[in-house]
Amino acid sequence: MKQIRKRLTYANVMSSIAVFLVLGGATAIAAQKIGKNDLKANSVTTAKIKRNAVTTSKLKNGAVTTDKIGNEAVTGAKINEGTLGAVPSALNSVTTSEVVSSKGTLSERQTVSVFEYGGTKLVVACKPFQPGATPEITAHAFIESSEEGTTFLSWMDSAKAIGPGTPAEEREVTSASWGSSDGPMEGEAGAPINVTTAAGPSYSGVIGVASEKDSDTCWYWFHGSIIS
Repeated sequence: MKQIRKRLTYANVMSSIAVFLVLGGATAIAAQKIGKNDLKANSVTTAKIKRNAVTTSKLKNGAVTTDKIGNEAVTGAKINEGTLGAVPSALNSVTTSEVVSSKGTLSERQTVSVFEYGGTKLVVACKPFQPGATPEITAHAFIESSEEGTTFLSWMDSAKAIGPGTPAEEREVTSASWGSSDGPMEGEAGAPINVTTAAGPSYSGVIGVASEKDSDTCWYWFHGSIIS
């Protein structure tokens, strides 16, 4: 004991006390929680977060906003379909929104496209027409298809399957005499047509034609809707 006392100096005692205080203080600090104010900005990066450490229960309500989600980060597989309301199909949305119409005039021997859809085309030709001795002019409507297998129903033809090589007389939507005139304007009635394209999409509508020999002019109008 005397030998130990001889070895104890003031410096030794103070050093031991200092070590005790440092160790005790470190333990106390470690026992405390580290608040957000104790962290340097950007010190906690993605690489320093343990996998699956951030769970749903640890996220504050409203913390993840739209502007904090990367483009295409949320895929279909990660969406709970039960949280979604009724979503209209593309087919129905087209049915209710795609209404088409057109009208115009053309001169003798001119042909115009009235409406185009799904590889098909409605055309009107303004041409000379002579069923008798008196020269006339007529507006004549046809349907054209760039693919085999298009079917259509009109006053002139019923459920015809047509393609690029189908003769004109098998693609009539109106008759030549229906919109013919040997003087003042004649015609203006409406002819219904229903079309199913070779690829499947369909549409229906009404096309009206008229002509006037006095001015060598033809008229047309079309109003329809895309079904699919």
